[in-house]
Amino acid sequence: MVIRRLTVCFGLMLAICCSSALLAQEKKLDKFRVGGGSASATQMSLWLAKEGNYYEKHGFNVEVISIPGSSLALQAMLSGELPIIQAGGTGPIQVNLSGADTVIIATVAKKFTWWIFSQPNINRMEDLRGKVFGTTRFGTQSDLASRIALRRYDIDPERDITMVQTGGPAETLAAIVAGKIHAAAVSPPATLQARKLKLKELLDLSKLDVEYHVNGLVTTRRFIKSNEDVVRRFLRAYIEGAVRGQKDKAFAMKTMGKYFRTDDRELLEETYELVIKGFNVPPYPAGVASLIQELEKQFPKARGAKPEDFTDSRLVRELDQSGFIKSLLAVR
Repeated sequence: MVIRRLTVCFGLMLAICCSSALLAQEKKLDKFRVGGGSASATQMSLWLAKEGNYYEKHGFNVEVISIPGSSLALQAMLSGELPIIQAGGTGPIQVNLSGADTVIIATVAKKFTWWIFSQPNINRMEDLRGKVFGTTRFGTQSDLASRIALRRYDIDPERDITMVQTGGPAETLAAIVAGKIHAAAVSPPATLQARKLKLKELLDLSKLDVEYHVNGLVTTRRFIKSNEDVVRRFLRAYIEGAVRGQKDKAFAMKTMGKYFRTDDRELLEETYELVIKGFNVPPYPAGVASLIQELEKQFPKARGAKPEDFTDSRLVRELDQSGFIKSLLAVR
């Protein structure tokens, strides 16, 4: 009886100690808010890390907020509401040129993930000269990508075509079908719908020999200086999410299905194959030179600027050289 009582007491004490340890561990989690654009394929690394519990693994209790547009996300970051955001395109560079201390610390997507589709009677990119070309909104990534692609075929977006705003992907495809525009750039999963509508695929922009900061992590130099360990741990979780998404197709599709709010397997397959598998790991900041070149006409300060003026690759390099990233990629 005595032994039994001692055993029970020991069990209770162990349970209490374990519970206390768990509570202490929970209290140690740093509450953190991060933001990114609306849930899309190139934004998925934020949510892959969330669904894989990698933020908790590295000591965070993270709230991931979807923000429509990188400009709003940048405003939230500069106001101190979101210390780290996921953003792509020229936005982080523009605000830097305007005096902010924004800095790109990781690029998880550096290849264009847009395809130019046109009306069926248009056969070549060169045939777009004199036509109406659609873009969701001026200044967006699809707009910039389209302009770069058009110039590659000696088409001046300012003189040789008429650029118009169309709204979202669904409105863009509807405008092509209705004959209101002749062509536009769309990204997965809208590419699947474009093919179903029998539109002509003119160009896969991912095949262009150009790197572009499509998406990645952005913060401020001030935040890194005062919270370097926080940024380092967050970067670890972010990279683990990206690698898990690449290597675990079922997990990636389940996560996309949750945030895209669809169970359309064909759509999820298309998005996984065209975007998630192509994530840039290790995510060294990339594609900034192309962005600077695009901004030179609007911002005189951009002339002569260097990519390192807007990037900090030190923490990714540290994680790479430590073997952390290689260990993730080695796991099957």
